[in-house]
Amino acid sequence: DTFGGILKNLKRHYDEMEIVRPSNDSIEYLGLWRMLQETVNKKSRDKNPVSNMAGAVYRAIISGSRYPNSLYQEVIGRIRADQDNPDNRIYKITRGRAAIIKAYLMRNGTIKKEEITVGLNENCSNPAYVLGREFAVLEAIQEEANPGINATIKDRYFNAACATPAIIFPVLFKLKNSHIRKINSRNKVIYYETLLEDLQGKLLLKDDQKTACPRRLTLEEQGMFILGYYHQTQKRYEKKEDK
Repeated sequence: DTFGGILKNLKRHYDEMEIVRPSNDSIEYLGLWRMLQETVNKKSRDKNPVSNMAGAVYRAIISGSRYPNSLYQEVIGRIRADQDNPDNRIYKITRGRAAIIKAYLMRNGTIKKEEITVGLNENCSNPAYVLGREFAVLEAIQEEANPGINATIKDRYFNAACATPAIIFPVLFKLKNSHIRKINSRNKVIYYETLLEDLQGKLLLKDDQKTACPRRLTLEEQGMFILGYYHQTQKRYEKKEDK
């Protein structure tokens, strides 16, 4: 390719990787090494990514071709396998993993590109994205009701909710009812209930469905669920920092 063409492909890659980041994250661009580290098991001795992945990802960046499927699959696999462990700096859903999912879905996926945004997309009615947002709100309610809780619903239910939401979300809403009764602030209760009601209203019932909550989510849809969760969580932290 021409030098200009390579620069254009580089810019496209970093545009697709752009995502809202925590306030303590000062790294504007995630280089190839940092990307690949998101696919690595932090507990293992071998911190190298899957063989040949570096070359395949680098070629995709430089040439503007599709990202290798293995990159997306490894990131989803790590999200399923990892649990939050701040002491060891292990986190289930990181800025890097969310960015890779966003970039992959924009370039390789079949989901409408306008639904995949840098920050929270409050107008998006994609069921998987909405469910991810709902999960983040339900987790926030639990933490509000039980300050300093060690393990949240994310530790126990996230993977199942991401794959088979119709089975898990009724359980989560039952738990929510008990959690919200512990919140002393009337204003906070109204805020959370209104937010959940608004999100539920975005889940439309299709002709072949008994419930608006899908039985299963495809691998692509699971990526949208994770993005919805990540965006809603960052919005919540953003509000805390503003206060």
